[in-house]
Amino acid sequence: MKIPTPALLWLSACANGFAHADDAAFATELAILDDVPVVLSAARLVQPLRDAPGAVTVIDREMIRASGARDLAELLHWVPGFQVGRKTGATALTTYHGLSDDAPRRMLVRVDGRSAYAPYFVSGIEWATISVDIDDVERVEVFRGSNAAAYGSNAFLGIVNIVTRPAADAPAARVRLTQGANGLAERVVSVSRRFGNATARLTAGRQSEHGLDPVDDDYRNQRVDARIDWQLSADHQLEVHLGAVDSLARTGRAGSQTDPVRDVDNHTGFGQIRWRHQLGFGDEIKLTYFHQEERFSDPGFTLPSLSDYLINTLGMNAGVVAATFAFYGLPANAYVTANNDTRAIRDDIEFEHLLHPSRDTRLVWGAGFRSDQVLSQQVFNTNDGLSLEQARVFANFEWRTSAEWTINTGAMLEDTSASGPRVSPRLAANYHFTPQTTGRVAISRGYRTLTPYERYADIRYREANTDFVLQQRFQPTAGLSPERVTTRELGLRHAWLGGRGSVDLRVYDERIHDMVQRITVASNVTPTPPLNANGETPTYIGDGYANIRGVELSTSHRPTHDTWVGGHYAYTDINSNDRFADATAPRHAFTLFAAAALPGGWHVSASHGLVGSMQWYRTNAERVGAYHHTAVRLSQRFAVAGVDTEIAFGIDRISGSVADFLPTLTRPTQGYATIRMAF
Repeated sequence: MKIPTPALLWLSACANGFAHADDAAFATELAILDDVPVVLSAARLVQPLRDAPGAVTVIDREMIRASGARDLAELLHWVPGFQVGRKTGATALTTYHGLSDDAPRRMLVRVDGRSAYAPYFVSGIEWATISVDIDDVERVEVFRGSNAAAYGSNAFLGIVNIVTRPAADAPAARVRLTQGANGLAERVVSVSRRFGNATARLTAGRQSEHGLDPVDDDYRNQRVDARIDWQLSADHQLEVHLGAVDSLARTGRAGSQTDPVRDVDNHTGFGQIRWRHQLGFGDEIKLTYFHQEERFSDPGFTLPSLSDYLINTLGMNAGVVAATFAFYGLPANAYVTANNDTRAIRDDIEFEHLLHPSRDTRLVWGAGFRSDQVLSQQVFNTNDGLSLEQARVFANFEWRTSAEWTINTGAMLEDTSASGPRVSPRLAANYHFTPQTTGRVAISRGYRTLTPYERYADIRYREANTDFVLQQRFQPTAGLSPERVTTRELGLRHAWLGGRGSVDLRVYDERIHDMVQRITVASNVTPTPPLNANGETPTYIGDGYANIRGVELSTSHRPTHDTWVGGHYAYTDINSNDRFADATAPRHAFTLFAAAALPGGWHVSASHGLVGSMQWYRTNAERVGAYHHTAVRLSQRFAVAGVDTEIAFGIDRISGSVADFLPTLTRPTQGYATIRMAF
């Protein structure tokens, strides 16, 4: 996409500094970027798409609105190679190139420079805990491929960068109301004010929905998000972000005693502060700190009578149960209770320095430190919290050796308390056949730091009176190494209409080693828990591999900012020693989308996609069949008494219910109506 000139100037200023008018180097850079599509985060540099060291998909504000998406995860339907599903009404699953179960953790999401990757327990991305409202998003940049050289181990297979609008760019007040089928209800209010040299925006919203069929998984999500932009002086800027989310969701299975239907509550809050200092000539230093806390409340389950459960639910012989109780010294009134409450705290600080060593080179380097505190007695079998630390140093260098060649190189050195130091390097070369056509070759290596759950999970169910271990559901494995990926890719991009039209081809080979696999081994508890089948317990080992090869093709034609047509196709082939991994991405998938501005303020948009058969690391019986997903949206924009208004009507999954996680769980066809007002 081509960014309008005012937005481009602001973005360039934020990334490269508010240089003085006579700074020749900065003026030259603006001239270079003035009429071409740019990306802000592929290599931590503002770059034309043709110079980026990898394939990047950009989704801008107008495309977000036309999509009708109500949460950020849904936007990834528009990105080749991504799989999007729903585990529950409240839990979106997103992964790139498969290799995922019900807790995707091989890609990174960043919001205004803050990592939204939460590797505290199982899942890496908890979309429901992101406080940003979708109408406050300026653009979403998706780097397709490992980007550990720029952003570290969590960007193992890809990264989603979410950039919000400056507070000054928001209307004085706006309201959005949505009502739809399946219990959909959303209310959002936002206000923006200027206070001297500072501008502040505050957005609050509430969303609720019934969830998936046929289970009871209603959810309600409440959030508040604030941004303050304060120009301290001509070359000093302060940016503050605050947010909180409270989610209440139904979970569990009807009729189950160990996974009963219940309410779970998640509270997440964060604060972030970023200071920028412009040094002149486009150089800049930046210091960012954020603090985040998450509390997850899950009452779990209680078995008031263990013997009744064993006899009447599991069908065990009463005499065998009595003999087992006597052998292990269990009382007749034995009972079990399990509480799944968890808490996590994260602190992160990062320094970054952008400089121009010469007219044809740019360098960004920096360092950071992160500290995580994780507490869950049920998951880790300890009342003490786990402490995890990570230190990092990074650098990315761009060199325009000639009018035809752009070289990108970089590396990230990470040292974690769990696995020691690792270096993730990258080298990419872009050759510009013409100003419109560019070829790219790139190679990189990245590592994924394992989550605390993968490394330390030790889940035990105990008899409450005696603390005797009845069953061990998971056990830790010592000495697991980080997963390693080596990526090789070829790319070709051709653009027209000043970048408003383009076709992009990516051919890649991703080789993953030391991949975590789940197996069953003898329990490490003594005596062996009596309820463990064959005395065995699941655990993780790191001897898996996966070779992923494929092709991604995307194209778009956008004659105006609100009219476009495009689509993408992805071919993905996985070869692994894990028998379920091969099917974790569809072999073929495509999406077509179009939007058009019509006379009288009307606007229409539609998308249609096909996702081939796949499974989320489940058994073959739980494989999801190929499905189509179609959405249409019709809106009209007008002004009444100075109030900019939009009324929209849409239908999602118009071709019928969709099963995108398990064949037994479906997302129904859903119609909705939305009204937006900006004052």
